[in-house]
Amino acid sequence: MKKILLRYKFPLTLILFLVISILSIYLTGLDGHIWSFLEMGNDGRFHVMRMQGLYESIKHGNFFPIVNMSFLDGFGYIANIFYSNLWLYPVAFLRLLGLTTVQAFICFYILINFVTFVISFGSYYIASQKFGKSLIFSFVYTLSVYRIFDMVRRFDIGEVLTLTFLPIVVLGVYEIFYGNNNKWWYLTIGMTAVIYSHALSPILIVIFILLVILFRLKILIKEPKRILTLIYSGLTSLLLSLGYFLPMYEQLKHTQFKLTNSPLIYVSQGSMRVHELVKFSLGNDLFEQNIGILMLLMAVVIPIIIWKATPAVRDFGIIGEILLLMTTDIFPWKLFIHTPLNMIQFPWRFNMLVTILFAIVLASDPWKLLNSFWKKGVIISLTIVMIFLAEFSLVTNHPAQDDSYAAFNNLDVYSIGAGQEYLPKDASLKQLRQTKHVPEVKSGAVKIKNFQQKDSAIKFDFNATESSKIDLPIIGYYGYSSNSSTGQVSAVKMDQTNNGLAQVKVRGKGILRVDYQKTPIQKISKSISLISFLIMIIWLFRQNKVSSKIE
Repeated sequence: MKKILLRYKFPLTLILFLVISILSIYLTGLDGHIWSFLEMGNDGRFHVMRMQGLYESIKHGNFFPIVNMSFLDGFGYIANIFYSNLWLYPVAFLRLLGLTTVQAFICFYILINFVTFVISFGSYYIASQKFGKSLIFSFVYTLSVYRIFDMVRRFDIGEVLTLTFLPIVVLGVYEIFYGNNNKWWYLTIGMTAVIYSHALSPILIVIFILLVILFRLKILIKEPKRILTLIYSGLTSLLLSLGYFLPMYEQLKHTQFKLTNSPLIYVSQGSMRVHELVKFSLGNDLFEQNIGILMLLMAVVIPIIIWKATPAVRDFGIIGEILLLMTTDIFPWKLFIHTPLNMIQFPWRFNMLVTILFAIVLASDPWKLLNSFWKKGVIISLTIVMIFLAEFSLVTNHPAQDDSYAAFNNLDVYSIGAGQEYLPKDASLKQLRQTKHVPEVKSGAVKIKNFQQKDSAIKFDFNATESSKIDLPIIGYYGYSSNSSTGQVSAVKMDQTNNGLAQVKVRGKGILRVDYQKTPIQKISKSISLISFLIMIIWLFRQNKVSSKIE
């Protein structure tokens, strides 16, 4: 039996990953109900609507939408500029195959779980070449309390996707600062995948990298090439993600959003008290943000065991402790409320890094306490049982959140998240709910006939006896164009006095046609990123070919 297991260990591991990927969310979504904390101000509905919007756009023939027109009952919401759709296409295609919203969502969750298992196992195995330790790491990390909390409580798809690719980031950091710095491209791949997952997570990762630089300063002075390869990685990541960053910067330059003008929360308000961190973690509580009992135990024992570890594991463990302190009110977050760090909103977001760094220390086993097959089996089994019990407790203690599939499929198109970040600064969600979805004459005398709207495209006939202003039933984000109109039609501008709706001036007779047109910056930046990606693939292929010849 043991020989069979050893012979087929990799395919059997993949089967095990798939089984646990399904079972680990069974209590929250595979029994005809889905545990879904989906209040209208919560991020869950927002991300589900992102998926719905991509699906609807593809149905209309727009495979790369900028404005999500499923939001706000057709007024549109430019969330796609700030949250890339790149990793949501599997859900959209499942919907196109006929699956309902909830069925596609659950399949996506199973896929995310499986991919996280595979990436975390593969990343640790590349660094260590130890099958058993890689298996422990993949289970401890993938089934960690903070990650599952993100999945089944917050429904924060952006951060969940970050957690999927984070092991590649840490592998890249390891190679650049501790291993073979010629493998800097691991960090490039990981960072680029994270950037296209979640806008805030790269900020947290940069802080982690800065701490690693401080810990490795003596080595970097002796081996400056490592810094050079970090620069290579950073510049390549920038090229690959220009298609994300430049359109976002362009939109921020032309539109004043609630995001930048009226932040919902200051970072100092989001920090946790130490006793809350301990209480929630000891309870393995999936209803509140925490690191779970296993990672809390690691926080206690790391100062004792870390001194027998390798330099990388030692530094990662200490940095994990520092970041854990930064999640609490011990850290002086009040000093940072007027800095870019305020954007992270909740310092406990660092728990994603704390979790992976502590999981690395646990799997590395500095004191060799898990050096036998059965001990490894015990820690993996314990991890599975603990997360199953945590999910069971979540569902039984909060029965009001256990919704039927039908309830989940009933989407609220005004679910844009509590912060309403991507509305124009003076827009009112309440007023938008009450606004009729028709053109509104704001001044002048004009007759409007044959009004039509398909996705982001608006069309109607007009006859204006004098210069007239018309507000259109779409939010006037930068990029809307009236160039296809006939007659005297002005450029589209945003009416700040009327919820940021698109406004045009017309005179005489004509046909108004307004639609969102990708800007030159959007087109050029995405082309640069695509070309950079193709060049990198060719370069990696050639590097692999050279390495194979040398071996």
